Amino acid sequence: MTSQDRNLIVGTGKLGRRFYDYLQSKKQSVITLSRSPKAWSKQHICYDLLKNDQAFPKLPQLNKVFIILAPGERSESAYRQTYITAVSNLVSHLHQQQTDFHCVFVSSTSVYAANTESVINEHIVPKPDSFSGQILLEAEKNVKSLHASTSIVRPSGLYSSQRQRLIDSLLDPAQYDNPKWLNLIHEQDICQWLWQAAINQWSLTIASDGFPFQRKQLQDFQQSLPDVETPSLPDHSAKRYLSLNLDQIKLQYPSIFHWLQSRM
Repeated sequence: MTSQDRNLIVGTGKLGRRFYDYLQSKKQSVITLSRSPKAWSKQHICYDLLKNDQAFPKLPQLNKVFIILAPGERSESAYRQTYITAVSNLVSHLHQQQTDFHCVFVSSTSVYAANTESVINEHIVPKPDSFSGQILLEAEKNVKSLHASTSIVRPSGLYSSQRQRLIDSLLDPAQYDNPKWLNLIHEQDICQWLWQAAINQWSLTIASDGFPFQRKQLQDFQQSLPDVETPSLPDHSAKRYLSLNLDQIKLQYPSIFHWLQSRM
């Protein structure tokens, strides 16, 4: 990396911060941008992409731009403002200064919510069944039309020790018989996935560990720790997100079962 190379992270929520730390560990130069101050960032820019009454800051030449936004509320208007309006404004502002950068846009596997295929990879045409999935699919097309050099990353559910509400839900005895198949990826592994998407300039990638499970499997496994082996992959009845890029990612946690074992 030359002294002129810069990575811009737009959005500084849980994933944005973890990805910032990941890039710092790789000795990358990182600028962050969000609406509020972030004391943990060495180079942070406060800017509201939904307001046009302030000048967009002058940025150094960027190498990669990572868009990791999340709406403040779960409503159609909030999703549209965040993923369509804010992203359009961002790209417009950036193009007034430069165009020679690669963009990574974080979407979601929610665009596949209505798909019935047992194995879903990047060749499967998504069928969203909610406004959130529909808007994300629209946002993917929008950002690609605005900036051709863009990777779309569709993560499945994210888990880590910092997402305690999710962990509590997964281990809730009242949810033991919930038949839903879950596909997840650890936050640390999604960071690696975002970086590889940028390095390889993958047009589209699904970020998931490829190991679907049900809550009852996880709860039985936890009750049996540490004297238990990780379960085998389920049969074809499970809805499985299996990226064509999975073998290029060295997962720290090949499944949530491995993560639980590592905490013992």
